[in-house]
Amino acid sequence: MERALICPQCKAPLKVYWYSRSVVCNYCGTTVKLEESSISTREFRDAFAAWNSPTNYALTNWISIGDRHWAVENLIAQGENADVYNGRLARWPTELVVIKVLRDGQNAQGMEREWHTLQQLIQSEVRGADLFSRLVPQPVMTGVISGPTFPGRKVNIFRRESAFKFNFEEVRKVYPKGIPHRASLWVWRRILEALSFIHESGYVHGTVVPEHLLLQQNEHGVRLVGYGRSGLRGSPFSEICAKYEPYYTDAVKPGMPLMSHLDIKMSARCIIHALGGDPQTLALPDSVPARLAECVTKYAQLSLRTSSEISAWTIRQELGEIADDLYGAPAFVPIKMS
Repeated sequence: MERALICPQCKAPLKVYWYSRSVVCNYCGTTVKLEESSISTREFRDAFAAWNSPTNYALTNWISIGDRHWAVENLIAQGENADVYNGRLARWPTELVVIKVLRDGQNAQGMEREWHTLQQLIQSEVRGADLFSRLVPQPVMTGVISGPTFPGRKVNIFRRESAFKFNFEEVRKVYPKGIPHRASLWVWRRILEALSFIHESGYVHGTVVPEHLLLQQNEHGVRLVGYGRSGLRGSPFSEICAKYEPYYTDAVKPGMPLMSHLDIKMSARCIIHALGGDPQTLALPDSVPARLAECVTKYAQLSLRTSSEISAWTIRQELGEIADDLYGAPAFVPIKMS
């Protein structure tokens, strides 16, 4: 016989020692007084199975990976090969997640590349990893779905960060003439910081486009997502999506080696887009300060074989100097979406 219990308040399992007369639930804080009698392992396992079963939580859509079940909520994005949903662990206490589900008939290689790259990045030991490894999407689970919703499909599950809600395609719709020029400087610096960490860790993102840049509302934060074309520096680039051609340009071909300068070049074109310009022609509104316009268009045309002395971090430093010269002392300039 094993002494095992579940909390009568929230149904979470309780950790109980043989000498205990009471125990406090780690999940809901309820104090549970213990009787002298014990329950069997079978009774506990039955109780755990009931607590862990999504059918006991009035859910209509859920996926299963092994013995973990995840409620599928609203659709939040549609990528080239996968659909992205908000979700949560299908029990209480729960866990908020983002669920990325491969569409029927699509190749799973991109999702596998994404999972591998993120696993390596969160384990990176390069300078600044303690900070920057927490700013990439945090992997929770991957596998093939066995539950009633989307059975047989590949899925990647990530921890949900509620502050990062809008991508920069959505930002452009709110700011059709472009975000404030001063704000574009901190936006680009946040992107370059993420890229510097990725590159120092030996990887290249491969698809730095507005849909893969998430704005942290009312703060100075940007998150880079969408690692389906990522890989080790020098590994073959997979393919180009037609809708992203303005960000790649004709210089990028499938099978060419992944290079860090590709990410830098694409990031500059994302800033041109955010400023209300055209990432293909590199045209910018006349209101953009000349020094900023010169800098962003220069790196938007960066040769993929340029000297390695140019890096995401050196450009970040250059932007700091431009910000000081144009605007003086630092100021809080958030991008408001509502």
